Amino acid sequence: MILPADAGASSGAAGADSAGWIVGGVPGRLTARIASQAGATAINRKLGSYRIARDEARQLADQLKGAGRLVYAEPDVDIERDGYPLDLFSDDQWWLNRIVSPSDVTPPTVTGKSPMIALIEESLDPLHPDLVGANLKGAKSLGPEADWHGTAIAGIIGSPGEMLGIRGVWPGARMRLFPSGLSCSTASKAVIKAVNNGAAVINMSYTFPTGSCFTHFKATQYAVRKGAVPVAAAGNTGATGNAPARPATDPHVLAVGAIARGEDDPSTSVLAPFSTTNDGVDISAPGAAVLAPYEETDSTAGTTGVKRTWKEVSGTSFSAPMVSAAAAWLKQVRPNLGNLQISRLLTNGATDLGAPGRDPEYGEGLLSIEKSLAEPTPLPDPYEPNDDIRWANGTMIGIKSPFLWRTGFGKRRTVTATLSRAKDPADVYRVLIPARRRIVVNVTQLEGDVVLTALKPKARKISKPGKNLIVRSNRPYPKTEGIVVRNLKKRPQSVWLALTPSRRQTGNDAAYTIKVARR
Repeated sequence: MILPADAGASSGAAGADSAGWIVGGVPGRLTARIASQAGATAINRKLGSYRIARDEARQLADQLKGAGRLVYAEPDVDIERDGYPLDLFSDDQWWLNRIVSPSDVTPPTVTGKSPMIALIEESLDPLHPDLVGANLKGAKSLGPEADWHGTAIAGIIGSPGEMLGIRGVWPGARMRLFPSGLSCSTASKAVIKAVNNGAAVINMSYTFPTGSCFTHFKATQYAVRKGAVPVAAAGNTGATGNAPARPATDPHVLAVGAIARGEDDPSTSVLAPFSTTNDGVDISAPGAAVLAPYEETDSTAGTTGVKRTWKEVSGTSFSAPMVSAAAAWLKQVRPNLGNLQISRLLTNGATDLGAPGRDPEYGEGLLSIEKSLAEPTPLPDPYEPNDDIRWANGTMIGIKSPFLWRTGFGKRRTVTATLSRAKDPADVYRVLIPARRRIVVNVTQLEGDVVLTALKPKARKISKPGKNLIVRSNRPYPKTEGIVVRNLKKRPQSVWLALTPSRRQTGNDAAYTIKVARR
């Protein structure tokens, strides 16, 4: 029971200076009449709760008390937005303010079951002040020259806000280091190990020249099949030839470019001059002059040691962890969504920059955690990776895609999926047709223009099928694609169904519903 000028209110009780007050009585007509006569506004009459001006609160309370109806009284306190925790260098984190509003958005509580972010890094320093209290496992230090990069990455993702440095994008996020080594084989092995240990998101702030390290491509495809979100730095060749790089250009990998503050107007976001640009860039995040925990060799006073400090770092390496943290955050608050739906939430919610729509500089735009949280559920994209027959038949990653339809699935099966010219150029499905039977396949073109192709079981690639082509349907959007496939043999026959963008397709994205029915 708190009323204006009470000892409790005057001694610093929460909301003691509030302009409004709430007085509650036993619900009923008598309480409502007394409150109305006092000029109070009903919050809810069934609950007997009323709001009244501060100066009138005591009089209303006394009247209700005299009638034996007073239950409680309290100040009408303002909502407090928890937001992000403050930290020593909060004011210097322009980059955090660019992707989320730290005062209005509260990161979700981290638990032991929160999505785990894998850091594929050579090493990092767990004794840096920004990481001592972090939710970090597997930490391994190899010295300043090896540690500085991973230390910055970990701090950007999940520094917990301990008043010793910066705040991570998701303070206290679950992180685990999987040492990458310095080669194609060791990095690929680290990705696979991360997936097998339950990583929900894999941060890869490194590159290989496109066309090299096919082993790593297989590793990220394996990660996709297992449900992880692979996130990669787009590369830093924007000013030196703009060479594309793996893993950012690989299918289903969320490639992150870098933005910088505008020189004339720091409140604007412009492409960082070093950021690699190509059709594979999916999204952008701050990557120039990003204040992050840093480690270097200290050779002062004639001794050699470790200097743990903070430094403005630049590169798409430091853009990627912002997206990785956001992906894990979304996975926690929307756990029923698949990995590629989480990626689509991020790109759909991005703030458009540059040319309208997707472009090679910014991808879909600048990461916006608030907008991504509010995005409607994207269409699913099951069976990935199924970009060609070799990914669906187990040749590449040892795991076969399930049948889209076979005996026992009922008379028909319907699946909705998506395509992307840049990152998901084809979908391939297995269908097992019973002996002496036929199937009818219809594809509803929801977005974009797609081609439906059926291929014989001996086909190994969907491009240039030659004699392995059974039938193809290529009707203009929005007409329905339709084919009939017969099995004339005395035993069940497996065929491949492929969906690809048609030459009429102008945008990057396509969506469709495929229905297989037995006849």
